[in-house]
Amino acid sequence: MIKKIVSVYSSNLILGLLGILTVPILLGQIGEEGYGIYALYLTIGSYFTIFELGVLKHFTRLISQGSKKIDGLISTFYFFTMTMIIIIIIIIIIIINLFFQDEWRIGIFIASIATVEYLFFLPTKINITYAKAHKNFERISLFNFISGLIRYLILILSAILTHNVYFVIILIVFRRVFDIRLSKVILKENIAIFYLRNISISNVREVVYFYKESIFLSGAQALQININGMIVLIISKVFGLQELGIFRSTFDFLSKIWFFSNGLGMVVFPYFASSGSGVNKNKKYISISWMFYSVIFMISIALFPIINTYILNDILSSEGDLLLYLFLLVGVLLLAQGNLSYEYLQAQGSYKSIMTTSFFTNIVFLVLTYLLYMFFPNLYIVVLSWMISIVIQTIIFERKATNSKSLLLVFSVSVIFIWIALGGLILINF
Repeated sequence: MIKKIVSVYSSNLILGLLGILTVPILLGQIGEEGYGIYALYLTIGSYFTIFELGVLKHFTRLISQGSKKIDGLISTFYFFTMTMIIIIIIIIIIIINLFFQDEWRIGIFIASIATVEYLFFLPTKINITYAKAHKNFERISLFNFISGLIRYLILILSAILTHNVYFVIILIVFRRVFDIRLSKVILKENIAIFYLRNISISNVREVVYFYKESIFLSGAQALQININGMIVLIISKVFGLQELGIFRSTFDFLSKIWFFSNGLGMVVFPYFASSGSGVNKNKKYISISWMFYSVIFMISIALFPIINTYILNDILSSEGDLLLYLFLLVGVLLLAQGNLSYEYLQAQGSYKSIMTTSFFTNIVFLVLTYLLYMFFPNLYIVVLSWMISIVIQTIIFERKATNSKSLLLVFSVSVIFIWIALGGLILINF
């Protein structure tokens, strides 16, 4: 497994560095408002994965277990999902436009282009699902590297040449067509599922059954997407596209921390799913993880002046901006910290428990945002509400994944408190 993790991290490291380089270039070429439009496109696009998240996780388990009828089922799932999205695209556009009011043209563009991208991307995701189940992480890493490299080159060059966020988005969406062929060549998964002849009444019934069976997993992952999506939509509606650009560019930089957690999560899920063990190892890894991310936290705080000047183009200047950076950093680190527990709970089939926790977290975020914003109508208050909800979610996931009680709770809360207190003191002195 070590070799597979190394291969995943090697490609992710280079892409992460390119991602960091892209932030100041986009801010400089398309501006903060343009970055806000780009952020909305990314957010709306993430919601489309709700259509398949739980089912594909379920299919990963079936493929890894050597199910003989899986090809026909996935083929049916593919056409079933595509048809469902095409049918409801008008409804999607109407719902999204409720958030835009006077800027309805932006809403129509983002909803339409995000739908097109998902339709192009689904075949690639299915190819990756087979490769994950077969534990071909080296090939997945190579594909992700080449595809990501192309994406960042398109982002950088199109932004520099056009200075137009709409052209930038269109170009990176239509590169998904190339990804379909690229995934077939690199992943080498010899499957023939994208044919109508694979569809049968029995397969349709079974796919519908899998949707029902995976409803808790799909719901849990949908709620995970939603909490990060809601903060973008709320900021866009309340503060406007420019403030959204400030928030999202900072978030995009800090979220590169997930380089450490995403690679590990992708590799360990099939092992957890097939072995059914990991509680004791989880306790050890979680303790080490807290110490590791504490180091990352201190580095991110100490380097704030450099990050703000050379990566974020000095967009964080007020005390409120410093708090935004601090709360975003803590929230991103906690999402990374909780990823191992989250993957373990998924692999063990604790879907209902995950969904209940995620639903509670979403409600906490909305209630806190509403209550705190009435007294402190600032952007950082929305981010603070988001961070608090992530604190609650991370602690609950870890307690469930390790069967730990009060000791882990005290330790986790203490670390988080130290992060916020120490980080606040250091940033104020800058």
